[in-house]
Amino acid sequence: MKYSIGVVLTMTLLTAACASTFLVSKDGKGYYLGSESSAAYKMFCESGDLKKILAGTQLPSEMKAELFQYNCGGIRSKEKVRQLYTSMTPLQRKDLRSAFKKNGYDINYLPC
Repeated sequence: MKYSIGVVLTMTLLTAACASTFLVSKDGKGYYLGSESSAAYKMFCESGDLKKILAGTQLPSEMKAELFQYNCGGIRSKEKVRQLYTSMTPLQRKDLRSAFKKNGYDINYLPC
């Protein structure tokens, strides 16, 4: 019985980890892509950075539009961003993370 519970718990944790996006940081501030906080909105949207980042990717136009809409538009939704991110291929995810790096962001790093 202990083995079954351990396996289920491990699988649940792995699934939850895979269902997330990634941490993006710049200037000592970091947020997960899809964060609905006003500070993340300022960092990604009001600065115009997300628009530049998405333009620098090879993602399909529709995917770029959805990522922008769910992060910066009227229907901001962390769940929609997570769903879209998990639907991406590994190459698309790498392309997106690389575009953030090219625009001065750190990935999955938050200085103390």
